[in-house]
Amino acid sequence: MTLNIRQVLISDPVDPICSQILQDYGMNVTYARQWSKERLLQEIQNYEVLIVRSETKVTDEVLAAASKLRLVGRAGTGLDNVDISAATRRGVLVMNTPGGNTMSAAEHTCAMIAALSRHIPQACAALKNGIWDRKTYMGNELHGKTLAILGLGRIGREVAIRMQAFGMKTIGYDPVISKESAAEFRVDKMELEEIWPLADYISVHTPYMPQTHHLINAESLLHCKPTVRIINIARGGIVDEAALLDALISDRCKGAALDVFVQEPPKEGTTTWQLIQHPRVICTPHLGASTVEAQERVAREIAEQLIDLVEGRQAVGIANAPNLARSMVERNKPWMQLAQALGYLANSLAEGSLHRRSADAETTVQLICCGEGTEDVNLLASSALVGHLNGMKANGINIINAAVLARDAGLVTSAQHINSSKDLSLREDLEKLLQLTVTRESYSIHLIGSVQGGNPVLYAINDCWFPFGATLSGNVLLFNGKQPDTTLTALVGALAASSIGVSALMCTRPGTSCWLALRTADNFKNPQQLNGPDATFIAQLVF
Repeated sequence: MTLNIRQVLISDPVDPICSQILQDYGMNVTYARQWSKERLLQEIQNYEVLIVRSETKVTDEVLAAASKLRLVGRAGTGLDNVDISAATRRGVLVMNTPGGNTMSAAEHTCAMIAALSRHIPQACAALKNGIWDRKTYMGNELHGKTLAILGLGRIGREVAIRMQAFGMKTIGYDPVISKESAAEFRVDKMELEEIWPLADYISVHTPYMPQTHHLINAESLLHCKPTVRIINIARGGIVDEAALLDALISDRCKGAALDVFVQEPPKEGTTTWQLIQHPRVICTPHLGASTVEAQERVAREIAEQLIDLVEGRQAVGIANAPNLARSMVERNKPWMQLAQALGYLANSLAEGSLHRRSADAETTVQLICCGEGTEDVNLLASSALVGHLNGMKANGINIINAAVLARDAGLVTSAQHINSSKDLSLREDLEKLLQLTVTRESYSIHLIGSVQGGNPVLYAINDCWFPFGATLSGNVLLFNGKQPDTTLTALVGALAASSIGVSALMCTRPGTSCWLALRTADNFKNPQQLNGPDATFIAQLVF
């Protein structure tokens, strides 16, 4: 997947270093200063990249209006203001800056823990109002207390390291991080059920998703110490605000430090509003990443990540295309090209054969990857589906949305890797290959290809074999005929009459069916005109 980026729209306040870097690279950058939603919907069609922070809501409506959009970049960590599912379906990349906010968010967390322990905001407010009250604001030491960290990613790790300096014992939960990895930064990984009764402080550092919605809730709070304190610098909704408020009121929770909320900004009369008014709650208006350093860092990172992606160097911060980074590995590229070509050929053959079958019949697409270099089956399967679904969607199909659109089209797909071609019982000896089979009812299309000298090579169509393979490079016309000599004579004559030169001709062995692949110097504008009693045009491939 290549990105040709020229027009970039920045729709939220992002540090100027972002636009400077992109402009120096040669991109045209527009800074949308307080555009209305209506103007955004009208103008977004002119841009390939949209860069946001948290204010712009990148909804399906916005994405539908963005016919040229290739990427949404979030100068920050959270992506709750981007409809990732809709972006994926439309083949639009979603990128964030996973490390840009780390230090600022970690430091803010540590400051909130200390402030919560010593009632600093409340004591400060009282003294400013002329009240000298030392007894009410008696605090607790952090030394010797247990801090539970839910989410042991970048921020969670930095919080652990810093709070250990205060003498706190650190335990934590993360479904992805292993117990051994957590131990490397002195965190004892546990299950949630083990954490609740042990924690004096619980700090949340997970993304907000269905699995983390109300991770801290009424039931979990019942299993906690009545002196527990809750800190949330991650996202609103991870903590059940109603349950937390009830625990504070009933004295089953000693206090809370909150930087994020379900409703931002909170409205009077809501649960969020009641929560921030509670005397044992300290709160800030989503300041976790609000430092000069963090904002410059995320602005620089989103610009540099975009340029790296365009240059094909690396794919950092991509949230909805796990295959993308691997597609940039050089050794994968010819295999991807082969898979896409096989998918396209299968679709071209299916146009005449499979589509005449029952409309309700199930279509299966099976890819078998054999040998060294073909291990990345998900990437190659996505490439095959890009070819097979080619032309189905106006905005284009790519490795981002191919699997989703295949499911929408009713295709049943599967892919696997095997070590040896001996398991396939082939007529020819190939150590490395891709075998693509498309089936509907009793009819199957069966294609085999490999990579030779860095080029994709077609070897077999429905068990008809090219003796030396048909190299898929340049412009290739594929035909199906009856007998090789008759078909060849008819095609060469027709091409010569159209002043189309043939640089290579590859033909399957004689049999009940004959396949010919002709490499020409130029793209043939109307190859269907070459159809005749001895040859049927199947597909034109351009490499």
